[in-house]
Amino acid sequence: MKKTAVHNAAFLQFTGDMISGYSDNWNEQKLQYHNFKNVLEQYAHYIPVNVGMGNHEALNFYFANEAGEVVMIDKFRFGAESAETLFAEMFVNPLNGPESEDNSKYDPDPENRDFPSYKENVFSYTYGNIAMIVLNSDYLYAPTEDQVPKTGGNIHGYIMDNQLQWFKEEIAKYEKDKNIDHVFVTIHTPAFPNGGHSGDDMWYKGNNEIRPYVAGKPVDKGIIERRDEFLDIMINKSSKTIALLCGDEHNYNRMLIDSRTNIYPDGWKWEKLKISRPIWQITNGSAGAPYYGQEELIWSSSVQFFATQYALVFFHINGNEIELEVINPDTGEEVDKVKIR
Repeated sequence: MKKTAVHNAAFLQFTGDMISGYSDNWNEQKLQYHNFKNVLEQYAHYIPVNVGMGNHEALNFYFANEAGEVVMIDKFRFGAESAETLFAEMFVNPLNGPESEDNSKYDPDPENRDFPSYKENVFSYTYGNIAMIVLNSDYLYAPTEDQVPKTGGNIHGYIMDNQLQWFKEEIAKYEKDKNIDHVFVTIHTPAFPNGGHSGDDMWYKGNNEIRPYVAGKPVDKGIIERRDEFLDIMINKSSKTIALLCGDEHNYNRMLIDSRTNIYPDGWKWEKLKISRPIWQITNGSAGAPYYGQEELIWSSSVQFFATQYALVFFHINGNEIELEVINPDTGEEVDKVKIR
């Protein structure tokens, strides 16, 4: 926050993993949020801090399965105790997001509320000539993902149907807005993990069978199919989206996604996405957690920069031009600097 202030940033966007989380106690998790806010407070009085949800914002119900193994799902009742409800209580964010996954194709009871709210954890805002769309890839999150077919719930990294539809409409809205030149999309989980999360995020080691379950039934699209639908909206349905801003992995990396990027596992049997233009994925989960080194993945040749030191990412926007600058907030040294538009 000190370095953000010294650089005269207009605002800061933090996309998840503010706390340790994974608690089953509302008040314990509330205390963790208060500690996070107390650290930032003296600067956040003057610099807006916008936040989204990550996997560590999980507030869970714990139980044991028939084998005695610990199983976790999003805490319920959803309107009273869920991770999403606590997040909305602790922060003041725009209310322009979708309602919930109620009345979606897989809603088991359209007459009653069956899902957590998206209010204040999925939203968008503008500043000058930019728009920021904040998404939630840990909605209805069930952390013990191997148990999801039995327990129901969402997996880490999956954007569910109503949220995806809202995202599509937001992209279309900003595409028509003459006051907006640049769109940034921020979500906790990278579309293409590069260090530490190849076993989940939007990849799961290339296993498209991984998906959420609702009321005992799998949803139609697997994780990689849903990733492609997400990318299609951002890339092929938009000319203004500049970058996907992610966290989750404890490093900084800059990746150029274009038609040359290899994005499918061997034996892929579903439709393939055609990428019509290049877009950046900027991942920064390097705010203080122990670092993850780079993994060798099928798209690694598209990673143009990777660093394991702590990093703070700035975007200097001047009309139609954008320069990315990354500094180490402990030492002040330059980590990365490049013109991205």
